[in-house]
Amino acid sequence: MRWLDPASQARLKALSLSPRRAWGAAASAGKHRTMVRGHSRDFAQHRPYAPGDEVRGIDWKAYARLDRFFVREFRAEDRIPVFILLDCSGSMAYGGPGRSTKFDVARRLAAGAAWIALSQGDEVGLVSFSTSARKVLASRAGAGQLPALDEALTGLQTGGETDLAGAIGAAADVLPRKGLCVLLSDLMGETAATLKAARSLVARRHELLVVRTLDSDEREFPYEGLCLVDGLEGGPQLFLNAGEAAPEYRAAFARQAAVLEGSFRRAGVAYTVAETDGSWESALGRLLARS
Repeated sequence: MRWLDPASQARLKALSLSPRRAWGAAASAGKHRTMVRGHSRDFAQHRPYAPGDEVRGIDWKAYARLDRFFVREFRAEDRIPVFILLDCSGSMAYGGPGRSTKFDVARRLAAGAAWIALSQGDEVGLVSFSTSARKVLASRAGAGQLPALDEALTGLQTGGETDLAGAIGAAADVLPRKGLCVLLSDLMGETAATLKAARSLVARRHELLVVRTLDSDEREFPYEGLCLVDGLEGGPQLFLNAGEAAPEYRAAFARQAAVLEGSFRRAGVAYTVAETDGSWESALGRLLARS
């Protein structure tokens, strides 16, 4: 697999996706298990037979020993749909010298989150977006879904402007039912509208986890002298004095970062940042620890 190697899988083994809001506190146990009557590979306990129980559930060996009817109870996993919402806008193509692009980091995060979910027996689907959203991969469980996701991730390309708020809303419209949504984006849109769209997703009873992918250049603005700046999503070129622009830029970036972090925290949305020169596995671990 291109986006998830065996070494990364080994580092992710201790992690779990544990949705809370949409399924209640009982879902946070990790495997989303509930008690059901019937047959399964995961035996839980015996209980006395009661009128209305199916005869096939009776443990006849227990009856032979105890001369009483007992029904076998098993645990069944409530399969949860996990939707990866992946930003494919032009700005995601950036990566500083010698570093991965933000988009490649996001694709590795997508594969890692999917592997964890599928290992738990859940379903995984993929929705990509820039100015609009489209379902790239319908949500399914099973071993074959991970290679399918890997292939779908490889086939995606970045391009176009970001209408992040509109795309999040459109992504919500293509999701078939409530689920756990993992949003992977650089969040380079209008901040207030983006947060409003994220809250609307939560209002639809989706559990939302957010990873912001960034390159250190975007935070530090390490340029000097006169610069000609090209936008990755179109628009006019900008000619500026980097030394003069840097302090204001850094202050504005820090304000936006603080607003995003605080707003997501108040909304009960797990949030973290994954940088192109850092460990994406560690970023995913931080995210899931906060969920």
